[in-house]
Amino acid sequence: MNENIYELKRYVKILDTETFYEKFSNFDKVQGFCKNCPRYNTNFSCSPVEDIDIENYVKQYDKAKVVVTQLLYKKEYYEKEFTKEEFDEFINSTFIKERDYIKEIIKNEENEHAKGVSLTGPCNHCRKDCKKVYNKCKHPEIRRFTLSSLGLDANKILKELFDIDLILIEKKLPKYMNNVTVLLYTD
Repeated sequence: MNENIYELKRYVKILDTETFYEKFSNFDKVQGFCKNCPRYNTNFSCSPVEDIDIENYVKQYDKAKVVVTQLLYKKEYYEKEFTKEEFDEFINSTFIKERDYIKEIIKNEENEHAKGVSLTGPCNHCRKDCKKVYNKCKHPEIRRFTLSSLGLDANKILKELFDIDLILIEKKLPKYMNNVTVLLYTD
């Protein structure tokens, strides 16, 4: 499908987790955005994260592999008028499909290391609104946090590591779409 609709690019950088955390942690700024999300305080992998020490969680690993998946759509799709339903379907069949694909790859890479965890949330294993039903995460062994729930600034990661500007989706197709996925690991 993508050969006709979009060009796909992937970028990868590996940093030590100390540098990664110190450079890209901006908890207060990121939480300001999180508070506007409909999932805020509804899911144990989303903000606010209350059951871990975030800095220790990140720094317990040696390395952070940052993977950016970027979709650049063909010109005719920028000019196309979409209904809301068409736009949602278009994004689901392109961007979400590619995002989910790389998430599975990164999750599988966890097992290639002595210790590894991917930041590929939000988790939907039980249900999207698990905080409303349970008083704690029922499956902490498979829960995967979002970057933002840990206060990690995806905008800054994109700009400083890859010289890519974050473009928000505002009722029309942006110039390109990015997904940032991270694997924390120790060999």
